[in-house]
Amino acid sequence: MSEKKKRKIESEHRVFNTEWTNKYLCTVSKDKILCLVCRETLAVPKEYNLRRHFETKHPNLAKLNPNEKIITAASLVKNLSGEQQIFKKVSTENDTVTKVSFQISKEIAAAGKCFTEGEFLKKCMLIAVSELCPEKRGIFENVSLSRMTVQRRIADISTNLSDQLKQRVSEFCFYSLAMDESTDLKDTAQLLIFIRGIDKNFEITEELVGMCSMMGRTTGKDISSEVIKCMNDKLGVDFTNLVAICTDGAPAMCGKNVGAVTLLEEFIGRQITKHHCIIHQQVLCSKVLKFEHVMSVVVSIVNLIRSRGLKHRTFRAFLEGEDAECSDLIYDTEVRWLSRGRVLQPHLNDLNIQLQGKNQLIFQMCAAVKAFKMKLKLFRSQLSKGEMCHFPTCAQNIPQNKHAELGEKYAKHVNLLIEEFDRRLTLSKDDDIQLKLIEDPFSVDPEEVTQDLQLEVIELQCSAVYRNKHRESSLWDFYKSLDDEKYKNLIEVALKTFSIFGSTYICEQTFSIMNMNKNKQRSSLTDDHLEDIMKISTSNMTPEYDKLVAKKRSGELQPGKPPSCGPS
Repeated sequence: MSEKKKRKIESEHRVFNTEWTNKYLCTVSKDKILCLVCRETLAVPKEYNLRRHFETKHPNLAKLNPNEKIITAASLVKNLSGEQQIFKKVSTENDTVTKVSFQISKEIAAAGKCFTEGEFLKKCMLIAVSELCPEKRGIFENVSLSRMTVQRRIADISTNLSDQLKQRVSEFCFYSLAMDESTDLKDTAQLLIFIRGIDKNFEITEELVGMCSMMGRTTGKDISSEVIKCMNDKLGVDFTNLVAICTDGAPAMCGKNVGAVTLLEEFIGRQITKHHCIIHQQVLCSKVLKFEHVMSVVVSIVNLIRSRGLKHRTFRAFLEGEDAECSDLIYDTEVRWLSRGRVLQPHLNDLNIQLQGKNQLIFQMCAAVKAFKMKLKLFRSQLSKGEMCHFPTCAQNIPQNKHAELGEKYAKHVNLLIEEFDRRLTLSKDDDIQLKLIEDPFSVDPEEVTQDLQLEVIELQCSAVYRNKHRESSLWDFYKSLDDEKYKNLIEVALKTFSIFGSTYICEQTFSIMNMNKNKQRSSLTDDHLEDIMKISTSNMTPEYDKLVAKKRSGELQPGKPPSCGPS
């Protein structure tokens, strides 16, 4: 509608409300003519129709003199305004109650609680409100938190997060994927697909695309088909801007001929960068030490103590009495490697923890590995001389006269570790230069970088302004500040590098959340509901509650997914 037409309608409404309201006791409400007396809507806004309605339906009021009509009209308008305010207040109250229901349902999912927890929380709220502000009890009673309601709310929130992700993906310059597969309590193979994308403002988004439940085989062909289907159905994107894929290195993922990544390359029609999870490789490197004679004894002792309640309680009481650092023992597992190192306290565990976490940049992870390799060489050199300054436990428990003999023995173990790290975690020269370039473009030799970057690197290194910017601000802010045209190629390489997953840590963490949710008490949880919970639990995005409430009010939200069987 044009502005001219809007102004004309507003002018007509003002004339109507001042003249016809006082004359025929009618007003404009929601762009319709409304009789203030009987609240009947009049179809044609012509004076003849208004007069006929007024004189036919309200003959007694038609006999009033003009002054009496003005007084009556003012009273009726005031009554109508009061009623409208009441309806508006009720509508606002209902929207707020619905929003609270969505927010609590989100917290239930994020905390890994059963859907039935909503009813328990409502009982607690009613107890509190009855004591603190009993006049508000009616509002709290309207908050719907039944099992089925919580289930629907969680599904709606999951859909909203997926819609937000779809919008963000459309703005990505480049993106990478992290994939891993594990089985749940019911032996269903669950494939997790995470996306890490970056837009032109160097804003990174790291979210779960989907959890694909695979009932049959989990070959490379099956996995690649699920990935293609998931990316198309849930995000509606192709693989044009895909930079890299990070996996756990399993044959089904990285097989040379029929691995999932290889088949994806065939589908896309080009090669993509393949990364074997850095943390997983670090764990594999540690196995070369062959300290299973140590781990097997430790694990046996841990299991013995924790398998019997009395032994466990006695041991914890012993630790308390000794003022020990730890208050309990930690289980070890071969399948999940995130906490294995916590059973003992080797230097390798410090590296493992350093590599964990979301939104890690790959060159920072590679730098941590490089620093650890240098430490290992220092340890080898010092141990071969009988020096144990960096191994306080050994220095404390090994007699001084045995340091040289045992130091030489341990130096050989460290050397095996160095060789394994060199074999598994040594970057090619080109990759090393590229990562070094993005981390510190002022320290590389322009002749070592690719030809399309050489002139840009020289220009950058000669700029004192950009040198100071790099030193004083974050890498994100530094690259955002670069001239788009002048440093076009360098910015593109930086965007690609920032988008790369260095590990599948986020997948491992999500599998832990999956096992916490789909446990013996919730074994009947459906795959669809489990996926909804995973999305909410791992997402960094905030649900658009106002939009969800508006859709709920208008009836746009679809009915919930089929309910789980049994408590969930």
